[in-house]
Amino acid sequence: MNRFMRGVCYEGQITKDLVKVIPPKSIVVLHHEDIDSTAADALIDKKVKAVINVKRSMTGKYDHNGVLELLEAQIPVYDIVEIVDRNFSLHLSKARIINNELFLYEENKWFNVAKLYRYTIKWVNDLKKVAFFHSTDTYKGFVDNSLSYANRELGDFLSEYQKVQLFNDLDGKEVVIVVRGSKYKKDFLTLMPKIKRKKLPIVAVDGAADGLAELGVFPNYIIGDMDSVSERLLQSGAKLIAHCYLNGNSPGYERVCKLGLPCEKLPFVGTSEDVAVIFSYWANAKVIYLVGGHNSMNDFLEKGRNGMGATLLTRMQAGHRIVDLRGIHRLQLNREKFSLPMYPVAGSIMAILILSSSSKIQLLFMILWNWIKVGG
Repeated sequence: MNRFMRGVCYEGQITKDLVKVIPPKSIVVLHHEDIDSTAADALIDKKVKAVINVKRSMTGKYDHNGVLELLEAQIPVYDIVEIVDRNFSLHLSKARIINNELFLYEENKWFNVAKLYRYTIKWVNDLKKVAFFHSTDTYKGFVDNSLSYANRELGDFLSEYQKVQLFNDLDGKEVVIVVRGSKYKKDFLTLMPKIKRKKLPIVAVDGAADGLAELGVFPNYIIGDMDSVSERLLQSGAKLIAHCYLNGNSPGYERVCKLGLPCEKLPFVGTSEDVAVIFSYWANAKVIYLVGGHNSMNDFLEKGRNGMGATLLTRMQAGHRIVDLRGIHRLQLNREKFSLPMYPVAGSIMAILILSSSSKIQLLFMILWNWIKVGG
């Protein structure tokens, strides 16, 4: 079967930066090995027409669902397997994809510039089997690396850094930490009414600040390396904390200072998510609600990390106060899909049966009705 598609290409080395500038219905050209679910979410939200990857979209090194989610959203995914002509720039070029070949338009002509491989769900499932075959070795290497880094970084968790108070107003309070993880916006939307009603303070980790703003919510704190936060959010009035390398190097901190904004610089081990969680714990936050957090080997492999030393230490120390709400939106979806539509119809039928029955049968119907509602 002949396959044909056309559009304008938008190319970028860093996917999270590229999705900020692409228009809907564009063809995106990525340099992203093993497309993760968070990147897939962003591309789906942008309603891209197709994904072309200079690197392998799914290597089979480990199991992930990024490519599968794109395919299920009817977005074709291609890898470049051979470059026919290197004299063309893909960015902002008019493109056609015909039978797994990429053509670019220049000087009133179409030029064949690359051969493509198109992913199928069958191929994705085959790669998942390959990943499962290697899973024991991958897991062992990840554990060894995590324990090695945890042992190396333990001293920082026991040092004077505990005396640094980033979140002075969280003592005895509940706090929501939002990270730009898979489906984090859907999870937050599910929780938003309760968060607003309880007026809980919100800590956004890097690019999650802009994601929250899209939902009409502005965080109290923004923490991270500040490379993924827009100027609009930096100037929103949130307290800014630049997480930086242990040597003090922080390009993000310099960026914020050039804007004339107050910002605290914090050298500390681990990810910015780790810093947000552990310093909330050290500030004596009563409950730490975590939205979009990273908590598994796959999460870290998707981020290009081969271990989770600081995260392991963070969860070991603060885990009893963490409520991990990742995936909570699925409960709401299940409830809407299966429970809510049946109540009006079932209720009407139940009322008719009750009115036409004896008292004992009425009692039985009422018990059954209450059981159905509780089960829903």
